[in-house]
Amino acid sequence: MSEKTPTQQVSEWLTALSAALDRGDAAAAAALFGEDSYWRYLVTFTWNITTAEGNAEVREMIERAVVPAKPTAWQLEGEGSELGAKRPLPD
Repeated sequence: MSEKTPTQQVSEWLTALSAALDRGDAAAAAALFGEDSYWRYLVTFTWNITTAEGNAEVREMIERAVVPAKPTAWQLEGEGSELGAKRPLPD
């Protein structure tokens, strides 16, 4: 069996994020982020420039700003590349 490319991995992650947000499930969306994750560039959903640090803050930010915005049509631009440690996608 061949290993998935970084682009395939990111595409699957983005599909899982989109599905969670479509359901309004902030917990499932936040679960896609590691404990030491950051969410930046939230100015896309609010006028605040803040960084959520860690899973709990990411979840709170998703609940407050992303779920109410109801973003759709997520797309990748370009090819993915492998950076940092690998983290398996949830089943």
